[in-house]
Amino acid sequence: MMKIIKTLLQLRYLISYKNILKNIIFKLHWLGMHIVPFLWLLNSNIVYFYLIVILSWKLNENKCLLTQIEYYYFNETFLGKGKKFYVPKKHRYIMYFNFLINILIKLL
Repeated sequence: MMKIIKTLLQLRYLISYKNILKNIIFKLHWLGMHIVPFLWLLNSNIVYFYLIVILSWKLNENKCLLTQIEYYYFNETFLGKGKKFYVPKKHRYIMYFNFLINILIKLL
């Protein structure tokens, strides 16, 4: 009986840690979604990361790979319950615009 109780307690802690990890990853993803497009102001070499992100969206039908990984592990995304993988159009345009500005600045 004690072994069962001990196992249940360990499972509860595991679930708790999974929720903590999930919340940290979701918050970092949300924060990154709003900060990353403007990192070129601090370091222009971020343009290569922008290119990788934009290409991953194009090759994956405007779906976010990181969001798909979140769904795989947590059965939800930082955007909410369900399969919400599509990158919103306004966020794509913000990234495209910042990418182009960064490229123009590098060329000039």
